[in-house]
Amino acid sequence: MRTLTLPVGELGANCHIASREAIPGSGILPCVVIDPGAEAEKIDAEARKAGLAVELLLLTHSHADHLGAVDRLLDLWPAASLACSAETSRRASDSRLNLSLYLGFPLACRPAGRFIGDGENFAAAGLEWRAIAVPGHEPGELVYLAEGGKYAFTGDTVFAGSIGRSDFPGGDGPLLVAGIRRLLASLPPDAVLFPGHGPATRAGDELAANPYLAL
Repeated sequence: MRTLTLPVGELGANCHIASREAIPGSGILPCVVIDPGAEAEKIDAEARKAGLAVELLLLTHSHADHLGAVDRLLDLWPAASLACSAETSRRASDSRLNLSLYLGFPLACRPAGRFIGDGENFAAAGLEWRAIAVPGHEPGELVYLAEGGKYAFTGDTVFAGSIGRSDFPGGDGPLLVAGIRRLLASLPPDAVLFPGHGPATRAGDELAANPYLAL
């Protein structure tokens, strides 16, 4: 698997573009775009430059800095679809719940074309995926595992040396910490975590040294 990570928007949220590794003669490959928070044209340009066609948009959760480019990307790629949990889709369409109203740019994301549930396996862009519910930052948040758990797109659950906030509507700190611990313990120690903000890290490193997860 190859991954491009693009910090986008004023809050520098990470948009991740995931695809199979290119091989000579493979032509244009499909890709999955996780959390397209802003700057749709930038995301589009980087995908095209890499020889990728957007097949699926995935949302980890509904906060505006992770979904602001969804509608424009779906316009640019009309064959693509949007997928997330049912709760994320509901909250994404409400400018109060997705926090865009309070950030000064109210928006309502269009409904997801597909709802994904906790523990669900699915295929996209030639890759195998599994969704794991890790609420606590926000209800309905999903972490997306790729290629048997070798890679995890963790949204705003766990970061390098930190965890997501739990003081937004629907947040629950103890629930978030418990969910992160379960998630990391289920992954290989060398699994690469691609968070919603900041640099990538590894599951074993966070389980061992993240101060917010200390028992």
